[in-house]
Amino acid sequence: MKQIKGGGITRFKAHLAGVKGQVEKCKKVPADIQHQIQKSIEEMKSKKRKVEEEYEDGNPCDEVTDLLHTQLIEAPHTSTSQKGKGRIGNYFMPRTTSGAQPILKSVIQSKEVIEKCDLAISKWMIDVSVSFDATNSAYYQPLMDNLCSMGLGYKGPNYYRVRGHLLNKWVEDVKKLVNDYRSIWKRTGCTLMADGWTDRSRRTLINFLVYCPKASAFIKSVDASHASKTADLLFKLFKEIVLYVGPENIVHIVTDNTANYVAAGRLLEREFPHIYWSPCAAHCINLMFQDIGKIPEVTDTVSHAANITKYLYNHCHPLYLMRQFTHGKEILRPAPTRFVTNFIALHWPKRMHLELL
Repeated sequence: MKQIKGGGITRFKAHLAGVKGQVEKCKKVPADIQHQIQKSIEEMKSKKRKVEEEYEDGNPCDEVTDLLHTQLIEAPHTSTSQKGKGRIGNYFMPRTTSGAQPILKSVIQSKEVIEKCDLAISKWMIDVSVSFDATNSAYYQPLMDNLCSMGLGYKGPNYYRVRGHLLNKWVEDVKKLVNDYRSIWKRTGCTLMADGWTDRSRRTLINFLVYCPKASAFIKSVDASHASKTADLLFKLFKEIVLYVGPENIVHIVTDNTANYVAAGRLLEREFPHIYWSPCAAHCINLMFQDIGKIPEVTDTVSHAANITKYLYNHCHPLYLMRQFTHGKEILRPAPTRFVTNFIALHWPKRMHLELL
């Protein structure tokens, strides 16, 4: 082994960095260390030039030189604690190819550590019944990135902070997002949509949404349980939303096809002549199937299908045999207010018969 005596820290760094013309290049130094020392020397030279420019009209004191040497010696060791943006990345070789040597962070994160972290996340999801589809959320990986940046000792927000302060913050952000859509509403026009429904508490609710080429935005939900949904009441509710969105921005209004909504739509057209009202196409089709379902022949057929469905699901062995022939598929049972599902249920045995053939 060749020994080099004397020379100090500067020659030693040049030896490790492989600086030509000064000392012999070290043949055993790792590539990462060599790159780190080279960046340290370049930074030292840059600082030295800057100091010389600042003191070119005077005599720099010896403390400046001592400071430069101190920073040169400590730079590789203290750079990890610097808070300056981007400093730590300069001391590691860039990794752009698939066959490149892994960076230091990836080496430290062993498979066992990653497995332990994955198990902790999955255990929490299973314990609180979080859907596994949550991992497909666009906010999933940003969450992990932010958690990693916090380091050890970070405590997650508690129940009261999530439902209070943090929830209010996101509500304000959503309001700002909706307000940003106003420029699009003004430029392209928009459609105001109303969707009436009844929740599990039997409350009559009306959701108001605005559609534009950018996106659909939820505006407001009104509890109309306290009063009868007359045409005048609906007209007042719609007029309030129209004024909030801006009458000059709305070109189209879509509502249900019931008589009170139709009357309210006509009143809106009279109040705002440039706005065009039309019924919901899906609701129209649903009402058409409701009327078709009142035909005696159809009523009898739906009644027989309902009796067969009840028999199968009330007897274990026939249900088992049915699932054997349907390969585990279930019969579509109609919901109380979805008239179209009656016809889907009637179409199901025919489709399954063709599949079995």
